[in-house]
Amino acid sequence: MRTRSLRNAAAMVGLVAMLGAAGTGISGMAIADETPTGPAVDAGQQCTPGSQVLVSGASYLVERLGLEEAWTLSRGRGVTVAVVDSGVEAANVHFADALVPGVSTFGDGTAPAADDLFGHGTAVAGLIAARPAEGSGVVGIAPEAKIMPVRAFESAPEDGQSSRDLVAPSAASVTSGIRWAADHGAQIINVSLSDDQSADLYADAVAYAHARGSLVIASAGNRNTANADSPDPAHFYPGELPGALAVSAVLKDGTWNADSSYAGAHVDIAAPGQSMPSAYISGGDCVFNGDSASSSYATAVVSGAAALVAARYPTESPDQWAFRLTQSAMRVSPAERSDTVGWGEVRPAEALSLVDDGALPGPQSPAFPSATPTPEPTRTISVDADADPLDPARAIVGWGFGTAATISVITLLLARGRARRSSAGPSTR
Repeated sequence: MRTRSLRNAAAMVGLVAMLGAAGTGISGMAIADETPTGPAVDAGQQCTPGSQVLVSGASYLVERLGLEEAWTLSRGRGVTVAVVDSGVEAANVHFADALVPGVSTFGDGTAPAADDLFGHGTAVAGLIAARPAEGSGVVGIAPEAKIMPVRAFESAPEDGQSSRDLVAPSAASVTSGIRWAADHGAQIINVSLSDDQSADLYADAVAYAHARGSLVIASAGNRNTANADSPDPAHFYPGELPGALAVSAVLKDGTWNADSSYAGAHVDIAAPGQSMPSAYISGGDCVFNGDSASSSYATAVVSGAAALVAARYPTESPDQWAFRLTQSAMRVSPAERSDTVGWGEVRPAEALSLVDDGALPGPQSPAFPSATPTPEPTRTISVDADADPLDPARAIVGWGFGTAATISVITLLLARGRARRSSAGPSTR
């Protein structure tokens, strides 16, 4: 398998083209343009792996998504979110007590899952469940949820030295990670990538996870990071599959950008994916994607929201969690989805307070399946005139009038006969 050197954050350009060259089919790994955003970092410093920097400003996601309100109802306690990615840097200040044991699904499986030489998995995990840290405004959507690192791809050493060379993930390593996470108690499984191949592998893995009570949340695809040889892939696995949610990204102001996101019938929901403050492999913070919207990070936001929902409604099914997220999402018309943002932009507080009575416009509630239409009973139409209910009365009245007339005629005739006899006088002979 081919490797490419990615020695610093600015060198991430073109990653997915490399993944395609490696023959994996992975087309939506949203890392290629995820360079740090300098102005948002204290003192204008750039984020580098060897320099710990904390972003002191409050994350705009807190206000935009209404997280203060959501946190009064749920903070994700008791829920585990698996991050099927490049690993998670356990030493980051935001992950104290946040991680549970994970696994590596590539090679011989001995690489530590709680290690991340590349940085993508750490950023995703931070958006989901970063703990507040002194001097930092970075906080996860579900700051009391647990993170399960599932390391599905690696960075390979070069010439015996540590490096950040990427070995592309395979469908087998990703789907093995999904299955492992479901087996080990992850209620939410975040997969911040999409693949246009290996449909059967992904379908089996998603169905397996769904049957064990896990909701898979995945990227709906990034145009900026798609394989140049396949600029508009027809499929986005695992996100488009039944039992999974496919997440599109919107810009910081909530607009959808065709230059960075895919549209299609596979899109279920959207979330912010631009200027995302999160944990970094330096041990501190970084702000990612200042110029575009990344579905990797949008997927992490929705996974965090799903963790809040699963914590508040632990007895509901993965389908019901997904329904809460899509039904409560912000959209123009409650009854309509779109190919750009699906059912709309995620709103965690609304998802937590949703009352499902089966009558809400929009996506179909799994708790209230649509009833099969009952055919109307067969009606017999007669061409004969309907009987008049007054006919009997009319007949009686008519008979009465007829009888009276007859009697009157007879009486008149008898009277005339008598009159004639009287006028004639007595007869003589």
